Amino acid sequence: MKCLTSLIMPLFLCALLIGCGSLNASSDASSESTVIVAAVLDDPMTQAASVDVTNETKADKPQLFEPGVFEDPKVCSTCHRDIYNEWSKSMHANAWTDKWYQPDYLLAHQQTDGATDMLCGACHAPIAARTGLLPPADGSKFDAASRRGISCDFCHTVSGVDQMFNMGHVSEPGTVKFGPRGDGNSLYHEVKYTKIHTKADFCGSCHMVLHPATGVHIIDTWDDWKNNEYGKQGIRCQDCHMTPTPAVSKAPGRAALMGKERDNLAFHGFIGGSSYVQDAMGNTKQAELSREFLRAAAEVKLAEKVTDNGTLELTVDVHNVGAGHKIPTGTTYIRIMWLQVEVVDNTDKLVYSSGHIDEKNHVDPNAVFFRVLFRDAEGNLTGKSWQAHGIGYDRRIPAKGKDSETYRIPLPGKGDYRVTTRLMYRSMTQDALDDIFKRTGEVLPPVVSVEMAAAQTQVRF
Repeated sequence: MKCLTSLIMPLFLCALLIGCGSLNASSDASSESTVIVAAVLDDPMTQAASVDVTNETKADKPQLFEPGVFEDPKVCSTCHRDIYNEWSKSMHANAWTDKWYQPDYLLAHQQTDGATDMLCGACHAPIAARTGLLPPADGSKFDAASRRGISCDFCHTVSGVDQMFNMGHVSEPGTVKFGPRGDGNSLYHEVKYTKIHTKADFCGSCHMVLHPATGVHIIDTWDDWKNNEYGKQGIRCQDCHMTPTPAVSKAPGRAALMGKERDNLAFHGFIGGSSYVQDAMGNTKQAELSREFLRAAAEVKLAEKVTDNGTLELTVDVHNVGAGHKIPTGTTYIRIMWLQVEVVDNTDKLVYSSGHIDEKNHVDPNAVFFRVLFRDAEGNLTGKSWQAHGIGYDRRIPAKGKDSETYRIPLPGKGDYRVTTRLMYRSMTQDALDDIFKRTGEVLPPVVSVEMAAAQTQVRF
């Protein structure tokens, strides 16, 4: 029997990492972004979005399934060995056990008296959420399948999408496994084609998160994609994130040991920008694939002139050339992208620096940041998604678009100067890790920066 598994949304909402990997909101707005306060924005869409959520969110009591109805992914690995190996190192597989996610998941639980438990769990532990094993928030009632995050049998028993936000998937667990082809044969289960598995909507139902009380777009990746050139041309999430390279490509192979040879087999590593977490988990290959994605996303171009009084006017254009959505995207209130600018004279003496890392592994707070921060009920900037009453700061680079920043740098004297500009990325801030240590005592590896793009130029005064 077909069952609707969209869950009622409480008044508070926790975060979802692209790829459903991590929450990790710092307890306050990052000190690495204090300069952003000067650019606080009001979002005119907030009230309208609130109305939409009220109208669209289901008010029915959710139908749950019996524990054990979803397969443990180890069962799937018997025949789908290669796909299982790819998935097992993905952010999806680690969505619940992710030690960067757990501390803030529990913080949200504490600060909202448990109101975020099911919302976070519906994404990070969907099988537990759909079988009544969550709550409690500590996962103490989970069975083996529930602990495996977003796993095989959850995705391949989805038969449709009821709403395009806040985990609106419709599940139909059982012996029929749904997918994008439907022409396979198995002695263990039936195989059935569903159109939803061929559409970006399958991904978007998770990667589109609205605060149910305030209507704030906490994650807007799907909506952003749908309304840009990629979405209008039908270039789907799967075309980039289910290939092992940062482009639309084909990877021939077999989905099962005795399966048909396919000219293109979907890659189940779901590569995104989480190279830091992948490295920390020991998944070096996946981490390098993530860095390839990041490096393919952007280009930096420079335009410069030196005025008569010795001021270098440096314009930095950052172009989004490879991402099918804004950069950064997903949990952009945790992730940061910023410009690093360095000017040295002909003796390599540093005469100007912006966006560099200090001795405590924090980014220069006066750097130019590309990210999102929320506004809480008191109007303060925050990275806590469950406290979002509006958008406080949003500076991201749209798909096939650009953003520009002009620096005015006094040069100390006549001579030649070398200018280096880098676009840098972190999948979370060092402040977030510091805060986790203060609250829990958990020591996590220092966050590592990735250079997405760079450009150099020479100037003379």
